[in-house]
Amino acid sequence: MAGRLLIRALKGGENTKIVTLNGKKMTKMPSTLEKLPGLRTLNLQNNLIPKVCSEIRTLTQFQNLKLREFYCEENPLLLKQPVVAAMKQDVWSLQEITSRFIMNQLAEKDPFLMQAIEGYPEVRNTISKGRRCSICGELFLTTWMECVEFVSPSKDWKISRNLQLVPLQVLICSFSCFDKRGRNLFGIAEVQSK
Repeated sequence: MAGRLLIRALKGGENTKIVTLNGKKMTKMPSTLEKLPGLRTLNLQNNLIPKVCSEIRTLTQFQNLKLREFYCEENPLLLKQPVVAAMKQDVWSLQEITSRFIMNQLAEKDPFLMQAIEGYPEVRNTISKGRRCSICGELFLTTWMECVEFVSPSKDWKISRNLQLVPLQVLICSFSCFDKRGRNLFGIAEVQSK
């Protein structure tokens, strides 16, 4: 059945805007989707797809296709088993230590630093790249860890009705902040298969 739907979509070529292959017990993503440059909505929900195939990786970055909607809920794409992280001592470079100090003092409107930084455009450029830690609220330059937090979607978002949680990117500044995280915040790590 999925094969017939895909063949019909491929016959439409550039005119195919929507491909719906949800609940078809597919075990891999169809690599032929790259032949549909007009595709705007791709629905692969409720299948058995364990990984993104190499041909589709570029498409899911939305470089070749101008996808507006992509649904892939209820596929085993993510490993849902927690991995224990070994606590590591935070060792920051001198630039990171200095940048954190300056950015946090500037956030408190320190008049001496605000005046002193005016003459150093390269310092202003460097600290303009700072981010705020989602746990402690302090500013930092180098991301210590990228995390994902699962939150309930807003009522005015256009999403699938059965989507209950949405992943949001969260950046944190140190292991001590990671250790204080809530139960819906997870560190992103690449795990090698054994």
